[in-house]
Amino acid sequence: MTQRVPGPFYDYSPAQWAQVRQTHRRFCETKDLGRPLFLPSYFNRLLFGKVEDPPEDAIVLPGPRKRHPEMDKAIRYLIAHAGALGNAKRPHDRFPCLFIDRKHYGHSQRLAEPFGTQTLIEGHHAQAMPVIASLADVAHLRLKPLKECRYLKRSLEVLRYYYESTAGRYYIPHMVTTGACDTVNYATGSTLLLEGFYTNPKAVHQLLRMATEIIIEHIRACKAIAGDRLISDHTQLLDGCYCICSELRSQFSPEHFAEFEAPYLKQIGDAIGPLHIHVSGPIEHSIPATLRDANIRHVKFWLRDSDLAKVVALAGDRLSMAFFENTCMPALAFPDKKAYYLHIFERIRPETRWVIAEYEPEGWNQAYDAMERDGRLPEQILRVGRMPG
Repeated sequence: MTQRVPGPFYDYSPAQWAQVRQTHRRFCETKDLGRPLFLPSYFNRLLFGKVEDPPEDAIVLPGPRKRHPEMDKAIRYLIAHAGALGNAKRPHDRFPCLFIDRKHYGHSQRLAEPFGTQTLIEGHHAQAMPVIASLADVAHLRLKPLKECRYLKRSLEVLRYYYESTAGRYYIPHMVTTGACDTVNYATGSTLLLEGFYTNPKAVHQLLRMATEIIIEHIRACKAIAGDRLISDHTQLLDGCYCICSELRSQFSPEHFAEFEAPYLKQIGDAIGPLHIHVSGPIEHSIPATLRDANIRHVKFWLRDSDLAKVVALAGDRLSMAFFENTCMPALAFPDKKAYYLHIFERIRPETRWVIAEYEPEGWNQAYDAMERDGRLPEQILRVGRMPG
């Protein structure tokens, strides 16, 4: 029986890659791109067209002999999508990637498993069951070894599977990863953790140190598998950064952020390299301390939760940023895409570096036309122009 050669592996041409890398370099390093970076969803048919699942025998995958049909189907689809990206007629700053479904690696909840938590997954959601009932028990806490942590162990196996199944040809957005406070929060529950800031800060810091060691060890293990093919999961910027979810910061004061979160983010960055930060909830109160950490390069946050004008004024061109639209919160959602884009256009500054994560031509053009009529259209947006529908 003749063994088929692995592939085909669709990709960009050298000229396309050169353009993408140069654009990202200017956005991330020289900061003189003069327009926002254009990184809409992979699954926007207006940009990339409809991509069908290729037949099983259309793309031969190398790597492990024991195959996982569901993951193989996803990998083949994303390889086919790389071909669609390469043939897209509209300009974009996006590039081929292999996304790993969170259910395969236990979402971010996997990182709390060394504390003894159990990760429960249903559909697209996950829950870690808290196991620390009292901070008085922390002094005697011993972490579980990796081999006993179901999803934390599996996450490395899945990453290796994706990497080896494509012979390391594609970038892989890394697995969603929490910072120290959010990881400990999975093990204690929010009430116990936040009360501990006041009642037992020593025990909280001990937990945060343990969580930081877990996070650093895990990221290093991921890098050992995929090297520089790992990129930020929330923005896919080609700047070598790792993304950390620093969600719980929205629930406590700037003083508590500076004491209980910022030092541990810095330790992670010092150990593994520069960081992107993802936040749910208000972010402006924690921006000053964030700016003091040279490791942090980018933030992504929910627009309606935060004061965007204040964030961009504080950040200047020191941080680049991307935005969530609040679609999962009806009370905070924008009435339409025109309002969403207007909210951004009216608040950005000439020096603001930001990513366009939505491609909705009608809403963009409505916002564009309204501000152009009033003579208020920012230079950044003029350089992008109206979007083709």
